[in-house]
Amino acid sequence: MVFLVSQFLFVLFGLFGLMVWACSDMPLAIREIALNTRKDRALGSPYTLIRVLSVCLKILAVLLWIAGIASIVALNAAGSLFSGLFQAVANL
Repeated sequence: MVFLVSQFLFVLFGLFGLMVWACSDMPLAIREIALNTRKDRALGSPYTLIRVLSVCLKILAVLLWIAGIASIVALNAAGSLFSGLFQAVANL
């Protein structure tokens, strides 16, 4: 049962991290649209914080992957403690 829960955590954190990583390029696309729809490119904001947002989203995705790996390792290390809990839940 510990193996199944660790695989579920792997898929969960992996997919969430992948979704955040994929969405990190969206602010840059919106920035390009905003810059290209201006009459004069020199006017207005250069939207520099959107690049920072994109980098922060990529860092968040990596942190999600690291948290997923750490939770899997912790669950497997303490597997004997959790196995009794999982069996008690399965008996309900």
